[in-house]
Amino acid sequence: MAKKILIIDDDPEIISYLKDVFEEAGYETDGAKNGIEGLEKTQASKPDLITLDMDMPARGGTLFYVKLRQEPSLAEIPVIVISGVGPRPPVLSKNVPVLTKPVDPAKTVKMVKEMLGDA
Repeated sequence: MAKKILIIDDDPEIISYLKDVFEEAGYETDGAKNGIEGLEKTQASKPDLITLDMDMPARGGTLFYVKLRQEPSLAEIPVIVISGVGPRPPVLSKNVPVLTKPVDPAKTVKMVKEMLGDA
């Protein structure tokens, strides 16, 4: 069974692009347009990994990340921040990688595989 990646980004073109990249690499994907929808989908489906934009309407990436880490059943899900906003938000723990848009698809897939133990 393919591992599932939840892509949280307010830009539908980014979600579509990352879905194509990850599905071509053999992963299942789902998308959410903000932190509120992202948290609902995370609670419902418990993805194996989350890619997270930081600057979004409704609940942005920082608030999503804090809420995710507060829920014991979800706190261990690996997160990769993919954002056009820098610098690194201080709320992120040091083991959360941050990629800057536009992302290199090969580098992103390699990072996903390493974090999921598929490398």
